[in-house]
Amino acid sequence: MAGVYDILINMGIRTIQNRVYGGIILGKLIRGSINKDRTFRVRPGNGYLPGDTNDVYQDQYAYFVPASINNPEGAAARTAYTAAVVNWQGFSESVKKVYNARAMARGNKMSGYNLYLGEYISANA
Repeated sequence: MAGVYDILINMGIRTIQNRVYGGIILGKLIRGSINKDRTFRVRPGNGYLPGDTNDVYQDQYAYFVPASINNPEGAAARTAYTAAVVNWQGFSESVKKVYNARAMARGNKMSGYNLYLGEYISANA
């Protein structure tokens, strides 16, 4: 009987270790975490060498929470972010429309909400 590796090679899948979880063959493009055990991401290239623009690679690594998530250096930004969200929620629709118009005038695909948060955090963090 053919093993999982042989089946995947015949299917043309490049890296089996990134598409098998607990012996189960997963879909070709997997994103996110499974049961706080493994995290999957999809990206062009292989991370070390430039790949063909049509190649898509799947990475798999152990799930983790960064130790620096609650570091003191980020406290000011987290506080500013919280304040910015509360401010935005208290704005009238006319103020929100002004920010949305400014964001659209910049030419990038940003909402007024994102524009306001970025400006507020930059000024207050």
